[in-house]
Amino acid sequence: MKIINLEEFRKLPENTLYSKYTPMFFDSLEIKGETWKCDFLSQSLHDAIECDSSDEMMTLLTDAKEIGTSLEMDFNCQSRDGMFNDDQLFAVWEKRDVEKLINRLMECL
Repeated sequence: MKIINLEEFRKLPENTLYSKYTPMFFDSLEIKGETWKCDFLSQSLHDAIECDSSDEMMTLLTDAKEIGTSLEMDFNCQSRDGMFNDDQLFAVWEKRDVEKLINRLMECL
């Protein structure tokens, strides 16, 4: 894993695994999408609920809590990330880190 600044992060390719980083604190795990002029796309992993709107997501989460329905996950849905400061840091996963995570996730099956 490497800690890099926004300028370096914007140069990275799509499908880079990362977390926003504030010294000594990691945000949720995300996958970098296309870089745009002022921001970029990303795929959040922790709350990747398959839905068509925020209203539908709230309904699905309520049903999951109240009646125990299962939630389908969608790991191919990106959104725009313009919520960062120019001094934002990023914890970027390297290939060996991703491989270790995949191996560990395989143990969950």
